[in-house]
Amino acid sequence: MPDFFNDLVFSPDDIITFPVGIPGFESSKRFVIVPVPQCEPFSWLACVDGSPPLRFAIINPLIFIPDYSPKLNKEQLADINIGTGDLHDLVLYAIVTIGQNPVDSTANLTGPVIINKNTKLGKQVLIDDDRYSTQDPIIRKNR
Repeated sequence: MPDFFNDLVFSPDDIITFPVGIPGFESSKRFVIVPVPQCEPFSWLACVDGSPPLRFAIINPLIFIPDYSPKLNKEQLADINIGTGDLHDLVLYAIVTIGQNPVDSTANLTGPVIINKNTKLGKQVLIDDDRYSTQDPIIRKNR
């Protein structure tokens, strides 16, 4: 597969700022979402600051769990300038661990990435919810 991240082209309007970074990568603050048609429904959250390249496979969790509803508190939403009446401005993603066999790929549903699509502010939040785990299977065997 070609490397879609060489010579990545984006505009300043594409940049999503994570004011506190992502846990474990606090110094990486500016990212873009890179859709790769050959990898749908996955996209990549790619850092545009520094080297070495930092990128995460991400997926909209509603694709494989339509009733996914993490319990977000007001403070978590306020950090990215979303009020309770502005939830339509919220975009959710889950960071994916791609298994050697793609069927074994999992998503971190206790650490969703939330993005305010209007202000281009993002944050990975940690939720305490027994319904989800850090390794939720993307492909459900018993549907």
